[in-house]
Amino acid sequence: MSTMLLQELQGELRRLYIAGSDLAADDFRLKKLEPKLEQLGERAPVFKRLSEGIAALSGPSDAEARASRLQDVSLLLNSVLSTQGATAARSEASEEQAAVGGPSGLTTYRSYRQLAEVQNALSTSGGGRYEIVTSAHQEGLFKDLRLFPFAVKALGDTYSELADYAAREILPSYGSAIVPYLLEGLNIQGGREEERRLEVVRRLGVEADDERSLELLVRAAEEGADKVRAAAIACLGNHPEFEDKLIEWSLDKKKPVREGALAALAVRNTEAARDRVYEAFVGKDSVPAAEAVGAAPSAEMLERLIPLYEERLRHEFTGEEDRKSKDKLWKELEPFTIAFRHAEHPELGRLFLDLVVKEADYPSLGRLDYAERTRIMGQAARYLQNIDTDEALEALYLLEEQDPNFLHYAFHAAKLRLSPAELYERYAGSGRGRLLNAISKKTKAKQDKLIESLREEVFVYEGYVRQRLPQDVIERDWDPRWLDWLIDRRDIQLVAALAAPGNTRLLKFLQDWVEKSSNKYYEHYIFMALDAGGYDDKTKYELLMRWMEQKEWNKIYNLYPNEVERMLQIPDRFASEAADRLEPLAANAQYEGIKETMNEVVGTLRRRAASMPS
Repeated sequence: MSTMLLQELQGELRRLYIAGSDLAADDFRLKKLEPKLEQLGERAPVFKRLSEGIAALSGPSDAEARASRLQDVSLLLNSVLSTQGATAARSEASEEQAAVGGPSGLTTYRSYRQLAEVQNALSTSGGGRYEIVTSAHQEGLFKDLRLFPFAVKALGDTYSELADYAAREILPSYGSAIVPYLLEGLNIQGGREEERRLEVVRRLGVEADDERSLELLVRAAEEGADKVRAAAIACLGNHPEFEDKLIEWSLDKKKPVREGALAALAVRNTEAARDRVYEAFVGKDSVPAAEAVGAAPSAEMLERLIPLYEERLRHEFTGEEDRKSKDKLWKELEPFTIAFRHAEHPELGRLFLDLVVKEADYPSLGRLDYAERTRIMGQAARYLQNIDTDEALEALYLLEEQDPNFLHYAFHAAKLRLSPAELYERYAGSGRGRLLNAISKKTKAKQDKLIESLREEVFVYEGYVRQRLPQDVIERDWDPRWLDWLIDRRDIQLVAALAAPGNTRLLKFLQDWVEKSSNKYYEHYIFMALDAGGYDDKTKYELLMRWMEQKEWNKIYNLYPNEVERMLQIPDRFASEAADRLEPLAANAQYEGIKETMNEVVGTLRRRAASMPS
């Protein structure tokens, strides 16, 4: 395969994307490439298809057909470049498969219009691309075969968050069928892009009978750049024939290589593998070994590490306390916090419970700085909050009294064990929780943490958008007194989250917020609460109109989509009056885009009013 020729063709197609597909007609640059590809087509059918595609693209055609042909040729070319990655022609059958590029089971039913924005986002730079790509993935657009090469290409995107998202979410969703494509295109001397490819391979796994993929992995593990070697080695943990080699690599003089080998050995979880990981944990590679255990915490390894952790926490120190001795202590304890971050084991639960209840029995805790002690106790609290026992809950109450930073763990555990009424009484119905104005810094800190904890419990996230829990869940799981408590504290977000029909203060609170709020961002929460309150259409309409009339139209830069949607949903019987009230507001807008949007809304409302029966 002539890589230079394909890259030249890619450059010409990119030029036409920018300049417009109409310029492809009789384009001499394309015609110059056509015979070269046709000649290569005698050896591999994919080149013949590219040659035919170029001929159709540069030949006579209408604008729409030419745009479609440009897309088809680009798809085929990107499939070759992004998923094949070879530099020599292979057999006809394998070449044809690689050219089509992508796992089976994908479709091509989406229109080009739907795909174009995503393809452009992954072919250019600039702001807003991350949101386009994540939304496309959530909507299932990447199930279209034509986006597969772009998903692979995204691994090397200049915006690292987008590239990481592709590695973490998009490519794993294709399943293990893509592993051979990723490995065939691997540049073993590459950088972060190649690491991401291998991270995807590691997540999906390589089939035991896929000899070609294993061969490519071993080559990368032996000959690649250091970080590529490490990532490739980490992929071999599920293959017993490489265990001896993994142990050998775990002793390599290069740290990245040792890290990759330890990660694979933790997955192996044989006696020999555990011995080597434990040896590294208590030696110079304690943190890499802890990372390996943390990613694959086997019961057998935990049973070796938990007693060692307890021993170090109980250790009595008799020397002179100074910065150096504290740093040494933390260096000994930190690896355990890494190794146990996703671990579950009865002995770990016992240790964490004892650590909280009998802290004096663990002298090492008292020697730590606040941040380090909080990290250890925070890990214990996270573990205990999901243990459904009275002992665990009492231990969390104890932590909560010591430091408000632990309140959200206790609150979460209490919600699991207490009735809605009992939860409210404990945290808001009596004592300091009833105070509207905190009388001490500690009381204020507890109230702030309580509100933060409520926020964590009563919202769910769809993508990056915060949504309410279903209304029946709110009414079943939350005492209605919380709503009044939050109205008193004027927290519009949480009022919206827990709003329910029947509260006599809710409407007045929302009306006051509309009149007095200077933060127009809260429109979403105001009307979320209004909807949940069960109010009639007239009440909702009047509050919406007051919201729009309160805006400083000569200063605002945009309208939120929710606002436009709500105006368009105004009931027909109010449409004529609403148009009369909104039209002068549009005239006061400073920006033409806002004027145009408002005039469209007004026009729609007038047409709906005119269509109503007299």
